[in-house]
Amino acid sequence: MIQLGQAQKNQLTALKKECKRLQKQLEAIHKKTGYEDLAHGALALEIAEHTVEETLEHTGLGGEIQHKRNPKAHRQAKQWHKIVKGLRVQGSRFLKMHPSEDLETALKALEIAEGSLEEVAEHYE
Repeated sequence: MIQLGQAQKNQLTALKKECKRLQKQLEAIHKKTGYEDLAHGALALEIAEHTVEETLEHTGLGGEIQHKRNPKAHRQAKQWHKIVKGLRVQGSRFLKMHPSEDLETALKALEIAEGSLEEVAEHYE
């Protein structure tokens, strides 16, 4: 991975603020309307903001997080990863026969969880 330049750091900082602003707007509209999809969108923006924040925090490390060997934590993270991956695969099959926008949203969330759990497992490897 390459180091971020100052212009890229500034862009990411601005994007982080924009994610927070949009998240607050969605939460306000959700509060008024009760539409659950808006709550999902606000959560997605929270995740986006978090990923930008992590990128900014780890940029001095070349984007890498220091590993902390812990076999027990590694095994647990691998088990969770396997469960989430299995759910995502099953859900994808189900979606082909039973189209559902809500299931599509859930599968996107599972894809994020799968990737994050893989990183957690690597962290403790």
